[in-house]
Amino acid sequence: MVSNRNSVVKVKQKSQIKTKSKHKSYKNRCENHAQFNINQNKNRKFIKKEEKKILRSQKALEVAEQRAKERAEKERRINASKKKRLERTKIFSKRTRNGQPLMKDRMQLLLKQIQEMKNYS
Repeated sequence: MVSNRNSVVKVKQKSQIKTKSKHKSYKNRCENHAQFNINQNKNRKFIKKEEKKILRSQKALEVAEQRAKERAEKERRINASKKKRLERTKIFSKRTRNGQPLMKDRMQLLLKQIQEMKNYS
């Protein structure tokens, strides 16, 4: 009977050891899982912040490109109007030998304006 008790005690001890070790590993797994979730959440937050930074920088580049295009267009229009104004002043500043304005060039300018108006209509 003594040997029988020893075997029962040994079986109980083995089962207790197994449950304890299972319990520890389960606990460790839970802790590891919780730690993993925390790390994952931190990574997600970091990734979201990085994505926001990237989006902001892309948006800033797009805005800068748009402004550059607008500036170039504005400069082009200004230069065209300056050129047109310069041509017009040259035409109106031409004079004859006696100091009278040249009507031939003025008539050409008026004809050109009429043709442009006709084309737009």
